[in-house]
Amino acid sequence: MIITKTKFINYSKCPRYINEDIPSEDLTFDEYLEEENNLNFEDMLSEMGDETLDEKHLKTMLPYYNEVERQAALESKRIFKGKFNYSRKTHNQTKFTCQINNLNYLCYVDVYNESDEINIIEAKSTTSNTFLKISKEPIFEKEGNIYKLKSYDSLKTKMTKATYDKIVTKLLDRYSKPGHYIYDLAVQRYFIEKTNQVKKINYYLAVLNPNYIFDGTYKENKPDYSPNKTGHLINLIDVNKLTEYYQTKVDEDRKLVEEYLTKYLNNTVPKNICCPNARLKKCPCLDICFDYLPKTNSIYNYLDSSRGFKKDGKTYTCEDLLKKGYYKIIDVPDEYLNREKNKIQKQATITGTPYIDKEKIKVGLRQIKYPIYHLDFETFPCPLPRFKGERPYTQSVFQFSLHIQKEEGKLDKQKDHYGYLAKDLKDHRLELIQTLCHLIKNDGTVLVYNDAFEKTRLKELSEIFPEYKEKLLTIRNNIFDLLNIVKSNTKLYEKLGFTKERSSLPNYYNPKMNGSFSIKKVLPSLSDLTYEGMDIGNGVEALITYANFDNYSKEEYDFKYNKLIEYCAQDTYAMFEVLEGLRNSVK
Repeated sequence: MIITKTKFINYSKCPRYINEDIPSEDLTFDEYLEEENNLNFEDMLSEMGDETLDEKHLKTMLPYYNEVERQAALESKRIFKGKFNYSRKTHNQTKFTCQINNLNYLCYVDVYNESDEINIIEAKSTTSNTFLKISKEPIFEKEGNIYKLKSYDSLKTKMTKATYDKIVTKLLDRYSKPGHYIYDLAVQRYFIEKTNQVKKINYYLAVLNPNYIFDGTYKENKPDYSPNKTGHLINLIDVNKLTEYYQTKVDEDRKLVEEYLTKYLNNTVPKNICCPNARLKKCPCLDICFDYLPKTNSIYNYLDSSRGFKKDGKTYTCEDLLKKGYYKIIDVPDEYLNREKNKIQKQATITGTPYIDKEKIKVGLRQIKYPIYHLDFETFPCPLPRFKGERPYTQSVFQFSLHIQKEEGKLDKQKDHYGYLAKDLKDHRLELIQTLCHLIKNDGTVLVYNDAFEKTRLKELSEIFPEYKEKLLTIRNNIFDLLNIVKSNTKLYEKLGFTKERSSLPNYYNPKMNGSFSIKKVLPSLSDLTYEGMDIGNGVEALITYANFDNYSKEEYDFKYNKLIEYCAQDTYAMFEVLEGLRNSVK
């Protein structure tokens, strides 16, 4: 029976994985690669801010992840001497397999380097900030293009031993973001060193440099990611000490996996066995573990539920309340609800009627001036910079939608709509911002939903295209966030004369929102407009459609192009509908 690295990691988290992904007696390289792709793409999606993972998404992002691995191999060759083995398309990757208690543990290595010593380099699609920004005081130091963990002695004038140990403990927590990646390589190390290697082996994570700016150089119509004045695209993180610290834990987990296989393979797993991180990591067994929870308005839908609940000075997590039999928002006794916003949620859910602070909404609405430019961007958060001036995971703008509303209550969905959509995967950003700057005048309000996104994109574009900087920053300065009127904004409403406590509370909450203030959750409670039945119905589908422009037939392309325009137009018209819904709610 073969236990791959991915299966090992999943099985040791929760035994339900075993019957979701039963170990086989034989395994092809392609099957192994598919497992690895799923694991790596989940990490990539986390960096991109997405959650949807399906076959189309995997296929779309595969070339970019393959290129990250190739760049990791190129960077390794700049650093190390000796022979290398890197292969993505063949079965030639270096394989390690060991047998323990009649189980075969197997892993392949992304980049294998051997001279006097062996270097194992594992490519990951995260950035070096995952490790470098774990603390205010840098705990890693750079030697060449390799970051190494500092010793406490070198930091003792800047932090206490307790602080240092706390940071290292986070690195050694497999459920923390940096610990997740280190644990992955620690499992590989465990398998590799059980094969009785003679030479000294070093372990590195190859990650993206978030400060690398692509200079626009292309070779054979592909970006040339050679080192430039902003640095190297790939950084290496030396995790020798950290993966060594992990070995005891990995050995414990290996025993746990073997116990789970003996007890639960082809058997039912008891309900009380559940990964403590299941909800955070979107475990595929989530619906099985939490089948007793309601689909809407469960206690996990309480605002700020991750911060816990308090009673008599003691903090309780959602898991603590589940053990007490509190599954729904309405189940939780008031004495646990230390946040006023949670009490508002509970009361709205019990009565089935929305909570509305009419005065705050009216004052918020008065901040919006006509004409209103309802604006929304669609972006491609590629792990690799595609165009000049971009960094890894830059949210590269390829489309905008704009509805221009000249007076209250009036907006024609078609006639008042404008926009721009790149016609292919080439760089059309200049034409996009020229169109945007022409359409938006220096008057009125630029209305968006969740302004951090649009403001950041405009700031980035102003730096890449300095000739349009003044205009783009003017557009940015005229932005008003519609979310402020729905959810509230403490600083804004304090300036408008409300108390801090009232300013922090939501202005509008409907139990239909299910604990979320996303526009797609707010919209159904204020309007009959719907995304149901649309050929493109969310941002991930929009991204996938755009990324596949070059793969469509002429007929498919024309259809998809128009549907993408339709989807983005729906987003800006939805803002108008939410705005009118709020107006009507306070009349």
